[in-house]
Amino acid sequence: VDDALRDAALLREERAVVVDCESGPVRLGLAGRLAERLDAELVHLEDLPADGLAGVVRDRRVA
Repeated sequence: VDDALRDAALLREERAVVVDCESGPVRLGLAGRLAERLDAELVHLEDLPADGLAGVVRDRRVA
């Protein structure tokens, strides 16, 4: 986990979307921490639109 967060700094200049797939009562929050390090948008899995992840990524690439 620490390595992934440290290495995320190397990708900070790239556009990214992080999908938080955690569910249930115990959540570690890794996706949120990763999104913060990447300066990326965090999308919760249950909040993905009907056209799914591809639509979210397509929208962000245009923006």
